[in-house]
Amino acid sequence: MTTFSSFRSWQFTAAFSTLFVAGFATAQTPAKLDPPEKPTVSGKFVGNGKNAAIKFVTVEEHEEFSGKEAITLIFTEKDPAKAKKPSFDAMFGKLGSALILNVHHDGGIFGCQVAHSAHQKQGFSSIGVIKMVEFKIAGGNVSGHVSTGKELDTFGEKWEVDLTFAAPLPVKLRNAPAAPAKPAASEPDEPVKKEPGTASGPLIAARKLALPKDATDVEFKATVNQIQFSSARAVDAVTKEFSANLKQQGWKESSGSLMGKQNAILRREQGDAKLTIMVQPAATGSVVKIFTEGLDWGGVNETTPPTSRKATDAPSAEDVEAEANRLLKDALKSLPK
Repeated sequence: MTTFSSFRSWQFTAAFSTLFVAGFATAQTPAKLDPPEKPTVSGKFVGNGKNAAIKFVTVEEHEEFSGKEAITLIFTEKDPAKAKKPSFDAMFGKLGSALILNVHHDGGIFGCQVAHSAHQKQGFSSIGVIKMVEFKIAGGNVSGHVSTGKELDTFGEKWEVDLTFAAPLPVKLRNAPAAPAKPAASEPDEPVKKEPGTASGPLIAARKLALPKDATDVEFKATVNQIQFSSARAVDAVTKEFSANLKQQGWKESSGSLMGKQNAILRREQGDAKLTIMVQPAATGSVVKIFTEGLDWGGVNETTPPTSRKATDAPSAEDVEAEANRLLKDALKSLPK
């Protein structure tokens, strides 16, 4: 009798376990994904009349921007398979001519870096004209068509984009569960009244960014949302002061900051505004380039820098930019892996 009861108990336990495991496995089965797309890209990326042979498109993760999910698309001439961070290598010219786009999941472009080998001023930023159409993220893949619609002129550099592409999302994004749809915000019956003193627009104006005290040859390039200046001090000293100044203004450190022996890359954000700051050694002291997103460029006069050039033997802006580009390309060798 005891043996029979034990056997029935074992049967029940085994059956229950089988059903539990089967149910658990069913509940954990991920949604079916389409096979990964083989990265393909066709079209043109023209700089000063020369078409770059863009053969590769890569997708990187990107943190949320303005409360919306985003990715980074990197179009390059050279194969980025061995690059640990294709977007950085592309920006520094290691992958030939390149176009780097920050894109929301709805196809809206909020960041564009143009690095064409035919340009004298490589790595400039330009948004507003370049548009994304037929954009789709589905089944773990992304595809679309990006175009400027015409030839553009940015600081004397002519360029045009018309590319059609398809590529798989990064493995982490392919396997991530779909985010629940956000309910649409209801329209108020009456316009919302702003309280007196409520700020509108970006928190920080480009001209009010807290630059180091000895910043000279300051250039505000509103067309490409960039700021550049020189300093007589070494990279570490400039980086330390600039970081402290930004912290006092409410800027917070974001992912992607790197400190090397002779150079630095700082990433800062405040609200919807973002800064990518590159500090590099120059012939005398250091040179700093700031790539911005979401700043207020009102009142900026690009032809008259707010800080006049000192009457010294300091290099010209063109010389500084050329030297900075060379140093930026060499700098990655000393950055921590």
